[in-house]
Amino acid sequence: MSNKKPKLRVVQGNKKHTGTKKKGASPVLPNGLTEKQETFCMSVFSGMSFSDAYREAYDASNMKAATVNRQAHELMIKGKITARLNEMHTQRGNEQRMQALSRSEKVIKKLEEIGFGNDAGDTARLQALSLLGKTIGMFVDKVETEDKTERDPDTIKA
Repeated sequence: MSNKKPKLRVVQGNKKHTGTKKKGASPVLPNGLTEKQETFCMSVFSGMSFSDAYREAYDASNMKAATVNRQAHELMIKGKITARLNEMHTQRGNEQRMQALSRSEKVIKKLEEIGFGNDAGDTARLQALSLLGKTIGMFVDKVETEDKTERDPDTIKA
């Protein structure tokens, strides 16, 4: 048998050691952004101007306004920042669609309760059933028009 010891390395969880951490560097979040970049994105997403969002996320107390504007612009043109903002907008849109769908379902359920229940009066039930019919496209107003004026092809073409 050989007296060679195996080379062992301590690994925490499933993470590989990526080298020494830079002094003062922000930890990277799972989305690939630093905490400051994420704060910048959240601030822009909440409606702040780019410069105000930069001031919110970074220490800009000793910076001129032009420098803050330039730094904010530099952040905004980074692919990870724009991708994160696009992701946030998409997520908001999805949440709004889900909320609208949920509200629609609640309204339809209530109309069904009124229309098919015995608690409401005849007028309320009829109105509820009419609205339910419209939601499924049962009642469509059609307007037909007929042009009875006498014209020859040359007049129509002109």
